[in-house]
Amino acid sequence: MSKKTITDKPAKRMCALYLETIGYENIMLAGRDEGYDLSAIKNSEKFFFEVKYSSKKSGKFFGTVMLTELYQATLKEENYYFIICRGNIANTNIKDWFFKIFSFDEFVECCTLTTPIFHYHLYLDALGRNTRKIEFKEKTTKASRELIKIMWNDFSSWKKGNNS
Repeated sequence: MSKKTITDKPAKRMCALYLETIGYENIMLAGRDEGYDLSAIKNSEKFFFEVKYSSKKSGKFFGTVMLTELYQATLKEENYYFIICRGNIANTNIKDWFFKIFSFDEFVECCTLTTPIFHYHLYLDALGRNTRKIEFKEKTTKASRELIKIMWNDFSSWKKGNNS
């Protein structure tokens, strides 16, 4: 049984169409490491959007937001927004989709820090043998025992400290 792969690229395209309907122009899909998903121009001003997509037909929205996304939002707060959207990615009729735009302040009110996240990369063959040496990007901080302990201690103090 193969694992179902979920992509949010169709949702990003639908959000771009939505932004167009509310007056944004020159809407561009961002590159992988930009810190946002879409950029657009409105009234000669540049705006940035992070897309959060739910495939559920109804109910609450729940998902992850990366620290890098929130940090980028703090750097561009006046022009950085989160778009929450819901729809069937096979359906490209914008009228069948739900969209809501949040400012940084509105969105961060809904966010909690539950645990820092690390990414892992493994290239294994059918016998479970490593088939490739992992090459990390220059901007990446490699995990280490020391880093994990420092982050855990910092994280633990944040959790015990201010929950406001």
